[in-house]
Amino acid sequence: MEILGKIFNTIIEGYGVAGVVLLVLVLVLFTIQIVQLCRMLIVAKFKQTSRPQIRQIPPPVSVIVPLFGEDEEYLKGDLRMLLSQSSPSYEVVVVYVGKEDAFYATLKHMRKFFHHLKTTQIDYTPQYPITMKLALNIGIKSASYDHIIMTTPETCPSTRHWVEYMSRGFMYGDIVLGYCNWEQRKGLQNLFYRKYRLSEIRTYLAEAIRGRQYGASRNTMGFTKQLYFAVRGFDHLNLTAGEDDLFVQSIATKDNVSVLLTPASHCTELPPATFKMWLIEVYRQGQTRQFYTQTARNAESCELLCRVAFFIAAIGGIVTLPLELKLFVALLLVVRYVVMGVVNRKVALRVGEEKIAAWEPVFDFIEPWVRFIIRATQPKQIYKWR
Repeated sequence: MEILGKIFNTIIEGYGVAGVVLLVLVLVLFTIQIVQLCRMLIVAKFKQTSRPQIRQIPPPVSVIVPLFGEDEEYLKGDLRMLLSQSSPSYEVVVVYVGKEDAFYATLKHMRKFFHHLKTTQIDYTPQYPITMKLALNIGIKSASYDHIIMTTPETCPSTRHWVEYMSRGFMYGDIVLGYCNWEQRKGLQNLFYRKYRLSEIRTYLAEAIRGRQYGASRNTMGFTKQLYFAVRGFDHLNLTAGEDDLFVQSIATKDNVSVLLTPASHCTELPPATFKMWLIEVYRQGQTRQFYTQTARNAESCELLCRVAFFIAAIGGIVTLPLELKLFVALLLVVRYVVMGVVNRKVALRVGEEKIAAWEPVFDFIEPWVRFIIRATQPKQIYKWR
């Protein structure tokens, strides 16, 4: 103890109390950051077959698509892709919300070529607006099968095997979660959208694998009718959001969530046309955050705060500490970026997003500030589902 005391006194004399405190702070925050990064490796290493099977064969599924308004392009393109899946037993239930009889006639006509297409219409009136949750509820009630897959018209399966993989997911759980990315396009704006979404989804998928599910994607989510009716459908009917995150929180347990990470099981969503549309979508999703569990909110905020604190402490150390400690702190920064690069590349490869992994160092630095600004400017107005 005497020797340790002498060493400690020597350090204090050499670097001062403030210098030692700053160095210790950098080391603590560095350790937290490494632990947080390594926790994401569970996504890269996860194998569905490591979970016990609860069903011996993939069940037939009903895919519910709420269609608000007249979208001729969807009928000609993505809907046909959805109706041409390789799964041997499934149906697609399109819930059309609108008043155009000609459009609905075209939709019904498609049943002559695709017998597994089921359609229903809800008249839209401005005085009594139809919510996403109501449209989904009608689709779920009219579904022929007990296993439901929820998706949107803006979403297109990445392969012809999407429904097949989602159906297989029910062999390992009553809730099935997949990955949906933004469609890849040219430009930094599209790159930012995709990186922002990857950052969000990989976090809640990692927690789902650990049995602490708190998020989901309305684009690619499956559940059983039994679970749905057991909680009387969707929660928080006063919100236009929540049919994904808040609903899955109400039905998920430690053992009933099945996570799909194979690229063939993914789907792609059309990106927002403008930055304003993307921001509105982010705000819409943010409306549900206040209803997250305290644990989920703390974990999400802690990672961002620790990252910012580490950057600030590291920069402060490089500016104020003696040369040898400047080099040591700089080395910690380099080590963190190396670990971050390795971890995020492994995760990106697993979910088929390897092309954006190279931009991680840039996004890693600006992401906390962007998220803080978005939360600070989150409006109270509820944005409608687009």
